[in-house]
Amino acid sequence: MYKEKFRQVWSSLYSFAVSLPNWARQNYIWSLIIVPCLFVFLMYCISGNNIFGWQNSHDCKNDLEIIHPSLLACAVFLSAVGWIKTKDFSLTCLFFLCLGAFSREILGQGYSYIFVIAIIGVIVLADQNRERMTTLLNSKWAASFLATTFICYIASQLLDRGVVKRIGWLVTMDTSWKPLYASNIEESLEALGGLFLVFTVVTLIVSAIMRKNSEELIRS
Repeated sequence: MYKEKFRQVWSSLYSFAVSLPNWARQNYIWSLIIVPCLFVFLMYCISGNNIFGWQNSHDCKNDLEIIHPSLLACAVFLSAVGWIKTKDFSLTCLFFLCLGAFSREILGQGYSYIFVIAIIGVIVLADQNRERMTTLLNSKWAASFLATTFICYIASQLLDRGVVKRIGWLVTMDTSWKPLYASNIEESLEALGGLFLVFTVVTLIVSAIMRKNSEELIRS
């Protein structure tokens, strides 16, 4: 029984990983990449000029750790309301994904596994119910917003785990080098990811309502 469940989970994850590059080439709105790039530059300028007092990383972190959970809470609320109103399966999946992200943020970094479990669960659920994921799969903007959410989170983790710093060491041949305002940029990228998650949910709600209205019009 457990072997069969594991096989199904592995099959779904493998299918997702294989199909992701092709989807990105054909359907991802690549112009969205400009947003996190410009946002990093903006945070660098804000920190460098001590706007909002954010040259102090502690103050910046305190502010962004209020903004980010607030955005995630908004995403959880909107996805729940959207699902109740439309009964759309894509919003059901997004609700669990948002809830996983929100739980991890509230409980702390040691609970990252909650978000990982939520991601894996949503991938498996979506793969096994592809015919019910029509709203997300047919909405280029919603899917691209969701992908950009994860791009922001991954970039944030690369800074947090010191990967960017170590790449810089290889380039500069200087182990004393470190990216300026790395903590501020890391926290801001997480907040930007939360904002893109809200955009994803809102776009899905609009798409689901339009789809539902269209189906009702055809039936009538």
